[in-house]
Order: sequence, then structure tokens, then C-alpha cells
Amino acid sequence: MKEEILTKLIERTAEALGVDASTLSGKTNIKNDIDLKSIEMVGIISKFEEEYDCYIKYTELMHAETIEDAAEIIAKQIEG
Repeated sequence: MKEEILTKLIERTAEALGVDASTLSGKTNIKNDIDLKSIEMVGIISKFEEEYDCYIKYTELMHAETIEDAAEIIAKQIEG
């Protein structure tokens, strides 16, 4: 499931930033490589919550350094 989440997270992040998804990877640093605003992250998270019918704790995602870290946190929360 983590790979599925990672792929979707990269796509949704690229969409939120208005960039091509191929410019992002799991190793992309959220804080240093891209300027992802908290409002954009909330929008991305809400799509995961709707799709997987779950609640994702935004505060835990604040500790993620890379997109891959964020995908792992989201996958763990979805799997419960």
C-alpha cells in the first residue's frame, strides 16, 4: 500500500504545486526542495481521507522530511 500512497502523494503534490509529477520523487525534501504550504498539504490530506474513508493526523505529517516519509505516515494511518 505504501507504494500506491507514494505515487498518489507525488501526483497530488505536483498538482497542488502546479508542476510536472516527474520533477518530484520520494526523496524530494518537503521543506527544502519544494515550497509546499500547509494549506496545500491540508488539501492533499483531505483527498486521502475522502478516498480511504479515514482520518489522517496532520500534526504527524509535520515531522516528515521527504515525500516518502509523508507517504509512510499516511499509509500507517490509513491501515490503522
